[in-house]
Amino acid sequence: MLPSPTTLPPTWGPPWVTPLLREPLSFPTMAEPFSRKAIAKAFFGLDITDDKPSSTVGNQRPKKGSKTKAPITTKQESRLLNLPVEIRLQIYDLLLVSWFNRWDNPSWSVGNTHQKLILLDSIKDRQYRTMDPAVLQACKQVYSEAVPILYSRNVFRFNDPHLMFRLMVQIGDTNTKLIRSLDIYVPPDADRDSWLNLLHVLPTATTALKTVVMSWWGEGDDKLCERLSLGKDVAFAQALAGLSTLGLEKLKIEGYYAQSWPAYFRDKFGARVVEAEEGRPRPPRDDDDDWMRELNKRSLEDFRKYQEGTELLNPWEEVGNATFF
Repeated sequence: MLPSPTTLPPTWGPPWVTPLLREPLSFPTMAEPFSRKAIAKAFFGLDITDDKPSSTVGNQRPKKGSKTKAPITTKQESRLLNLPVEIRLQIYDLLLVSWFNRWDNPSWSVGNTHQKLILLDSIKDRQYRTMDPAVLQACKQVYSEAVPILYSRNVFRFNDPHLMFRLMVQIGDTNTKLIRSLDIYVPPDADRDSWLNLLHVLPTATTALKTVVMSWWGEGDDKLCERLSLGKDVAFAQALAGLSTLGLEKLKIEGYYAQSWPAYFRDKFGARVVEAEEGRPRPPRDDDDDWMRELNKRSLEDFRKYQEGTELLNPWEEVGNATFF
């Protein structure tokens, strides 16, 4: 059982229903994968180097004049690699996709499934780790087969653009292009230029991206949050629409946003791609009760207050160019 700390902000996830074992994906062979050592160190806080010399006889030089013959080493067969590739891919899925008991913390789950969001602000903390990345250390062939699952199956969640930039630097361009799902939470005190910069970079950096959940925070009763929230920022909405070049299969917007945003995004991405949820996301049915219904009611009231006056915002109209770094 994982601990359920309450210090982290609630995580909002898309309502996917993902079976534990799915049809395996096929991936092209990577000619020269990104450094296993670099990813293990940066992504999981592991060190897969062997800095200590081995004390086995096979690694010791015989003394001069010694008649002892050097031992003959034979290459052992890998039981894992002897399995059919379809079975190996399912094994990698179980090891490298973040599964957990969603009742430990439902706010960390992908929808109402037992898949856990990868929280980029706590990815190295061992108590939050729900994967077994040691399989990546096995050999280059296993690494090449497994690493696409690590990045394509998991949903990466962050609330600061610098966290995503850090991940992109750590895992390299090749692996960044394998990422398919992002869950983005924009707090009210967000730095506008940093977010615009990230949204400008994503279309060329994450070319395999298929699903994005975008959540804005900006309570209607909290005037400071409402004033700072990027849910009313036209330039932000236009930068987000730039992801339409990727051919997204799903864009879900949540939280507090301007009145015209759903129509604008449906125009840019397609009506079937965009899903809009007003205010705080609704809990799964099995979490529903009188207290939660009252909370949802107040959330919708706050949402309506937040949207007052935003009907005048026109995201179709070009705004001044932003400066990207």
